[in-house]
Amino acid sequence: MNINLATVDWVFVGLMTALAFISALLGSYIAFRSRLWGAIIAAILFAIGFVAWNYYPHAFVLPVLKQTGVDGTATAASAVTAPSAAASPSDAPASPAGPAASGSH
Repeated sequence: MNINLATVDWVFVGLMTALAFISALLGSYIAFRSRLWGAIIAAILFAIGFVAWNYYPHAFVLPVLKQTGVDGTATAASAVTAPSAAASPSDAPASPAGPAASGSH
């Protein structure tokens, strides 16, 4: 499986790398240079930052992670699949006989 580097969102990768670096730096300072506790604190800080960045409803647009399909192309995160065009006519909902002809409401 090859990675198509043209589809990588490099801004998002850079921002998440910076977030991980800052989390690790703060974790090491908070834990007084203890490696185990620094790693634990860094993981917690990164998780908090990642969730805040990607899931908190901001008033401004931030780069977010896009979902990719099997072929590596980007897809919308909230894409809704359309119904199959091959559906039989009996599966389709009944439509009204004609447009409502109402002159005033």
